[in-house]
Amino acid sequence: MNWANRVTILRLIFIPIIGILMTLPSVNGVFYGVLTDWELHVGSYHLNYLYLIAGILFIIASLTDMLDGYLARKYNQVTTFGKFFDSIADKLLTNTVLIIFAVCQILPVWMVVLLICRDFLIDVVRQILATSNVVMAANKLGKYRAAVEMLGLTILFFVGWTNFTGATIAGTGEYGYINQIVMIPMYVATLLSVISAFNYIALNRHVLFAGMKNPKKDVEDEKK
Repeated sequence: MNWANRVTILRLIFIPIIGILMTLPSVNGVFYGVLTDWELHVGSYHLNYLYLIAGILFIIASLTDMLDGYLARKYNQVTTFGKFFDSIADKLLTNTVLIIFAVCQILPVWMVVLLICRDFLIDVVRQILATSNVVMAANKLGKYRAAVEMLGLTILFFVGWTNFTGATIAGTGEYGYINQIVMIPMYVATLLSVISAFNYIALNRHVLFAGMKNPKKDVEDEKK
C-alpha cells in the first residue's frame, strides 16, 4: 500500500465522519438539546460546533484529493486501486454533503439533483467509452467545475441563510441577498457542470454515437 492510496483511504474514512457530524445537530433524541446549544454565537450569526468540525474535515478531505494525485505522479505510484477509489471517494464526499445540505434546506433540491445526475451521466459515458477501449477525453472545464463546487460547499459549512436568526435582519433568509451572494459559487458550479457535461459528450461523440451511423451494419455484424 503506497502513500497515495493511504491518502485516498483517509478521504474515504472522513466521509462517514463528516456525514455523522452534519446530521447529529438535527437528530431528535436524548442529546438534541446539548448538540443544538453547542454553538458559536456572534450577534445574529450562529454556527454549531459540529458543523464547524465537519467543515474543517471537509477542507482537509478536499485537499487530500490534490495530495494523492501529486504523490501518485511524483513517485510513480499510479495503481488500479488509486484510479478507481480516487474517483469513488470524490463522488461520495461531494454527493454526501450535497444530499445533507438539500435535506437541511441549505441547498435547493433542484441544484443537488442536477449536480448528482451530471456525475451519473459522466460515469455512464465513461463506461461506454471503456467498452471501446477509449479513455474519456478530459477538459479543463471539468476541473474548474470541481474546484468551484468544493469552494461553494466549503463556504456553506460556515455561512448560509440558516446561520442567521431574526426575521427583521435585512438580507437574511433563503432568498435574501446575503444567501444569494454566498450561493454564487454553487450557481457557477452548477452552470459549469451542465456545460462540461455537454463538452465531454461533444469531445467523445465519435465513439458514443458511432453505432448510430449505420445501425443495419451493426445488426448484420452481430449475426455473423
